[in-house]
Amino acid sequence: MKAFHYLASAAALLFAFTAASCSDNNDEPEPEVINHIYFSIPDGNSSITDNTDETVTVAINLSSPLATATSFTVELTGSDASLLTLGNNPVSIAAGATTGTFTVASANAGTITESTSFGFTIRDLDPAKFDIAQNATVTLLPAVIESTLTPEEQALVNQWRTAYGIDLTPWIGSITLQGTIEFPGSGNRAPFIQPQTIQLSGNTVFGISKLAAETPPVLDMTENPMGMTEYLYKTLRQLTVDDNEYFALEDDGTGLELMELIDWNAKSEESFTASLPGLRITNINDGKATVEFVAEGDDYILNAQGEPIYSPVSEEDLVYAYHTSWIPFTYQFTAWNRQLALIEGGDPLAMELQSYGVSAAPAAHLGISDVLEDAWEIDEDEDGVANLYVAPHAEIDFNAGTMTFVFPFDSEDQYGYSRITVTYTLQK
Repeated sequence: MKAFHYLASAAALLFAFTAASCSDNNDEPEPEVINHIYFSIPDGNSSITDNTDETVTVAINLSSPLATATSFTVELTGSDASLLTLGNNPVSIAAGATTGTFTVASANAGTITESTSFGFTIRDLDPAKFDIAQNATVTLLPAVIESTLTPEEQALVNQWRTAYGIDLTPWIGSITLQGTIEFPGSGNRAPFIQPQTIQLSGNTVFGISKLAAETPPVLDMTENPMGMTEYLYKTLRQLTVDDNEYFALEDDGTGLELMELIDWNAKSEESFTASLPGLRITNINDGKATVEFVAEGDDYILNAQGEPIYSPVSEEDLVYAYHTSWIPFTYQFTAWNRQLALIEGGDPLAMELQSYGVSAAPAAHLGISDVLEDAWEIDEDEDGVANLYVAPHAEIDFNAGTMTFVFPFDSEDQYGYSRITVTYTLQK
C-alpha cells in the first residue's frame, strides 16, 4: 500500500512538473517565421529598349499570406537606377494575399551604348519578418541606329547591299519578337513535370559579327537571344541552386560541395547573360535568305587561351555536353566564371566535380542533346509523351521584314525536346 501511495505521489509530482514546464513554454512567444519574397517576370519578357515606351511587369510573390496589408517600396540595384522608372510603386499587398506587381520602363535618357542590367531590393525591409529569396533581372538595351556602326561595319553593310541587293541596316539593333516554347514535361523535379507552352516576347539586340567578311553576311544576337534569357536562367536555377531535392541538398552531396567551393547558392548575387553568335545569311534570292545557326563538332570547355581543358580525372578534354550539333547559345555567368578559374588554376576538387558533370556552367545543363538528328526518338504511342522534335531551320524575308526560327532544345530534366518557334518583325 505504501508503494502505491509512493508511486501515486511521484506521478502527481511528475505531472505537476510537466504541466508547469508546458505552461512556461506556452508563455514564451513563438519565433516569427520569415516570409520569403520572390521577384519574378511572369511573361518572360525581361528586356526594354531605351527611348521606347516598352514596359516589363515584375511580380512580387510571398511564401506566406500577409496578416495585415503591407506596402513594399521597390528600388533598383545596378549601375545607374535613373535610367529606369518604376510604376505602381510602392507595391500594396492586401491582408491574406501573397502577390503584387509593378512595372519597369525606360526613363528615355538615350545615353546608354551597351546593355545594362538591374535587379531589385526593397527599402527598409524588416529582416525579422522578410527576406528576398529570389531576385529578377531587367536589361535595358541601347537604341542602336545606323550611325553607331563603325566605318568597317558600314562598309560591310554597303558591300552586302551591292552584292546581294539586301539592306541589313534595319536588322542591326533592337528587334521585336514573339514566340513560344512547347515544353513536353515528364521530368522528375516539380517545375518540369507538366507539359506547358511558354510565351516569348520582348526584344533581341542584333549586331554584325566580328567574324563577318564580305561573304556571307554574319550577324550575332548579342542580347536576349530568341527572347530566352529569362527562361534560360530560371531553368538553370531550377536545376541547381533552387533544386533542394537533387542538387542543393542541405547536408551532403556533390552539388553542395560545388556550392560551398565557389560560394554559390540561391541567395548569392550573380550576373547571367546570354548571346547567340554566328547567324550566317545564305541562299540569298528574291528578297529571302536562309539563316544558318547550328554549331557542329565537339563542344569543348576552353581555357583563357581558347584551348580545350584536359581532365586527368576522365582522361579526356572537358566538354559541356556530349553532342556534336547544338544551338550555340553563349553564356556569361559569374558562378561558372569562379568554377572555371579554379579549374584553370589546377584546383583538384573543381576539376573532379566538373569531370563528373557537377557544374555551374549553363551549357552543361541547357541544350544538351543533338539537334540535327532526333536523339530522343520519342514514340508517342508507347511513351505517352509528345515528340516535339523538328529539324532546326530559319529564314529571313527582307520584303516582309520578318526573320523566323524553329528549332529543338532540351535541358537536363525533361523527357524529349522542347520546340522553340520565334518570329522577329521590323517595326514600320
